[in-house]
Amino acid sequence: MTAPDPTSAPTAPGDARRGDGGTGGRADHGTADVVRAVAVVVAAVAQVVCSPLGAALPGARSVADVSDAYTTVITPAGYAFAIWGLIFLGCLAWAVYQALPSQLGRSVHRRAGWPLAVAFAANAAWETVFPRDGTWVLVAQGLIVVAVAASATALGRLQDPEPQGLARLLPSAVAALLLGWVTIATVANVGITGVYLGAPAQGGLAEGAGIVALLAAAAVVLDVTLRLRTSAGPFALAAGWGLLAVARHDPPFAVGIAAWVAVAVVVAGLGVQVWRTRRPVRVLVG
Repeated sequence: MTAPDPTSAPTAPGDARRGDGGTGGRADHGTADVVRAVAVVVAAVAQVVCSPLGAALPGARSVADVSDAYTTVITPAGYAFAIWGLIFLGCLAWAVYQALPSQLGRSVHRRAGWPLAVAFAANAAWETVFPRDGTWVLVAQGLIVVAVAASATALGRLQDPEPQGLARLLPSAVAALLLGWVTIATVANVGITGVYLGAPAQGGLAEGAGIVALLAAAAVVLDVTLRLRTSAGPFALAAGWGLLAVARHDPPFAVGIAAWVAVAVVVAGLGVQVWRTRRPVRVLVG
């Protein structure tokens, strides 16, 4: 989670490493910063627009209809997807903020900008292709993996201690929320992909695979949570929300137990990370 930042070499005069750790003040910026900021805004808006657009395209169905066609033992309850409203709001807020003239040259936006732009764009593409069903389900699976990798890269680049305020809180919270949710969404989409390819949706084999998938997801979330120095709260809570929605969606008994165990592991992990740090507020929210 600590990927190197290839943009950090040419340190701008307003960079966080030069004392620009607050949320005010103009940092020097160039054409590359403007291009990055525009890409973030376009991608953030695209994922909001593509949510209803994908289902409205000719030959497409709603995301819910396609998901119902491949229901698995680890499909989350429908209300879980309401978290996208919070994610979209955070993405738009940060997209606007990082595009302000006083923010364009900040190192924190340079670090997170392109990875989050890729994550937003991958999500927008997923929203467009998944409702088309058929082999597009496989394409959608690849896109959600891209979203996971890109948001993880962004969050890893935001673990340094500077800057403070909105310049730190907005991108780290957005990256953490997005990564937490798409981590669990990836597990659910693997189940959908498996059913599409002919794997059983119910029965002993499906339940066994579902239990393994849930416990593996909990282990991954726990590991990441214990490594995060900032925004562990949004990450763990988004992932826990997805696991809770699986547990409460009337799965088979053994799968339900595994889902509740996964929820408990994630919550306990967050508690441990807060307890062992001297800066609990930063660990929780950024």
